[in-house]
Amino acid sequence: MNHNEKVLVRNAAIVIGVSFLLSRVMLGNFLFTIPLMVLAPKFSDRRKALLPVGAVAVLMFAFELVQARSALSDPAGRLLLLIGMFIPVVLLIGSAIWIYLDDQRTLIRYLASTSFGVVASMLLVVMLSRGSETVLRVDAAMLETFQLMFQQLEGSAEASVDLQKLYRMSVLVSGSMLVPTIMGLIGFASFMAMSYNARLDGTFSDRIARWKAPEINLWVFLGAWTVVLLMMILKASYIVRALALNIALGSSVLFAVQGIAIVLYIVRRKGLAISTGRLLSTIFFIAMVVPGLNVLVVFVLPLLGVTETWIVYRKNE
Repeated sequence: MNHNEKVLVRNAAIVIGVSFLLSRVMLGNFLFTIPLMVLAPKFSDRRKALLPVGAVAVLMFAFELVQARSALSDPAGRLLLLIGMFIPVVLLIGSAIWIYLDDQRTLIRYLASTSFGVVASMLLVVMLSRGSETVLRVDAAMLETFQLMFQQLEGSAEASVDLQKLYRMSVLVSGSMLVPTIMGLIGFASFMAMSYNARLDGTFSDRIARWKAPEINLWVFLGAWTVVLLMMILKASYIVRALALNIALGSSVLFAVQGIAIVLYIVRRKGLAISTGRLLSTIFFIAMVVPGLNVLVVFVLPLLGVTETWIVYRKNE
């Protein structure tokens, strides 16, 4: 093993450790794949680049299995483990696909890396909506945990009822937004890694500022939101509305990325010094953390992207 190989192995070990530690902390478990994708281009063989991803997966599964070993004999315990591991597993698989398809166009890599998460999210929503005995037990356990988080509201029957309504609404909203959430998390991680690796490339921001969603997405967007409107008018069951909303919001994510590209184009045209990574981080922070403004971001960016079909925001593109 030569010096360069030793350095690569050492860096890989550090990245594996950092990624695993990030996966164990709040918010970090949404970002832990970024170091893995940043490291990947250092490998000349894309298959070897997947080894750190596999190592983190083994560490995560081993840790979770040891931690939950007493509950694995119970179907409810296994379901809770599945729910808890869902997003980390989807992000790991998404990062592995992103790394493996390093010779493909960015759009192809992104759509491929989100494909597993999209399908898995729809299946999870369907499974949890069936209301089996195991699902109901898990639901009761999660409701109890939710109520314990707001112990200061205890002592009032009215407060208890309000908490149950809030919990139920949170569950329903989460099920309707699982696909766009997964697409957003994978997109943020992959674009942050790509931005870091291209930090010395002066043309990177210009390429991102010219990005547009594929034309077919407009028809998916319009068709899906039409179906959502019809389902609301017809008062369809929750599962039908949730699946339709997931598809509609998923298509909106692509237009949101186009909206970000438009914002980047305008910012660069105004001569403001801001990197693509910093802009994306700011938008992600607002969308995830800042109440009020996050709603504005969620609605304005897709609207900005879809209206570019008729309004020219970027000239000479």
